[in-house]
Amino acid sequence: MPTLDLTVEQVIMLVQQLPLEGKKAVFKVLQKELDVQENPWLKLAGKYQDDPQFDDMLAYIEADRQELNDQEEAK
Repeated sequence: MPTLDLTVEQVIMLVQQLPLEGKKAVFKVLQKELDVQENPWLKLAGKYQDDPQFDDMLAYIEADRQELNDQEEAK
């Protein structure tokens, strides 16, 4: 597919001239393209699933958080 040498402003002007259904079609294509782009947070998903110390670390964090909450409530 050949590429056109258009500015963003020119593309916006062209899309604005489309009827509503045409605008919706352009939006759908752009939305799909944005949805497909890689989400950087997904790279971290499951990173620690096989780490045998992960549950211990979570318990330590929770205990520390609870201790801080208890200290705050005592004030």
